[in-house]
Amino acid sequence: MKIIKILFVLVFFTSCNFQKAPEDQTKLEIEALKEQEANVQSNQDELISTIEFGIKANKEDLEVFEDGIVPWISIEKPEEQIERLIDTDKVVIEYSEITLVIDYPLNKPAEFVIKSSEKGFTKKQLALVISKKYHEIYDSEESSAKTKTIPVGKREGVINRNKTDGKYGIWGHDISDLDLSSVEVYKTEDGKIKIVLGIES
Repeated sequence: MKIIKILFVLVFFTSCNFQKAPEDQTKLEIEALKEQEANVQSNQDELISTIEFGIKANKEDLEVFEDGIVPWISIEKPEEQIERLIDTDKVVIEYSEITLVIDYPLNKPAEFVIKSSEKGFTKKQLALVISKKYHEIYDSEESSAKTKTIPVGKREGVINRNKTDGKYGIWGHDISDLDLSSVEVYKTEDGKIKIVLGIES
């Protein structure tokens, strides 16, 4: 039984794009991650909370996530998992206007001012609005890039997304690869609220 479970875990993780990228793409990813780390380290904003996202595991998920919780939600199609989102209607940010920072997997990070008609944002609202903005980014990248995304079926050697040269400079991952695991909430020096995303790929 243990052997079967170990084999399942290996198949699960090797099917999630954990393949070696070409040398130039690997260097690009390392450079981008170093730049993002440097930005975080130099950040003088005050961290006021961290919001974890998780969904209740279905029968298939329980083979890997024995505690019954999958620690992320899909970026591409959160609506398919939203009913399983833990604390879906809980207000987790008590501000009606926030700045959403999206920097992964982008060479040119994006910021969006998001407003809520309520007194704050629930986990469900955050998951859906973050997904919407990611879709807008990927659509804008494709329409503005001269180097287009190679379709998955035509990629050779690896299945990672090629780097494109559009408005945001997306590299390494299709939107279908991305999952939201957490949101860090910061208060800036001028009192504004900014959120930074924890993205799994």
